[in-house]
Amino acid sequence: MANMKTKKGDTAAAAPSKANAKKAESPKQTAKGKQAKQAKQAAKAKQSKAQAKGKNGKAAKPGIFTRIKKYFSAVRSEMKRVTWPTKEELINYSVAVCISLVVVGIVIAVLDFGISEGLVLFSGLRG
Repeated sequence: MANMKTKKGDTAAAAPSKANAKKAESPKQTAKGKQAKQAKQAAKAKQSKAQAKGKNGKAAKPGIFTRIKKYFSAVRSEMKRVTWPTKEELINYSVAVCISLVVVGIVIAVLDFGISEGLVLFSGLRG
C-alpha cells in the first residue's frame, strides 16, 4: 500500500523510490503540486516587492537614465536575435514590393477612371 501514510515513528514502511513515486502520482496530486509551486512563487514575488518598497510604502523606481540604459540594452540583445536577410533576398523582396506597388497603382487608376466615367454618364454633367 504505497499510498497509505505512515506514522511519524514507523520506518518499516519505506516510501517508494523516486521512479515509482512519479508513476504512482495521480493527476490530482500533480495539480496540487503545481498549485503549491505557484503559491511559493507568488510568496517570493510578494517578498521581493516588499523589499523593493521604501519607507513610505512606495516601490523604489530606478532613475530615468537607468531605465533608458536598460531599454537600449534590451533592444541590443533583441537585435542580435534577428535573422537578417541576405543581399539576394533583400533585392528580391525589394523588387517584389516595387512590382506590387505598380500593379496596385494601375488597378486603382483603372477603378478611378471607370467610376468617374460612370458618374459622368449617370449624371450627364459633361455635355
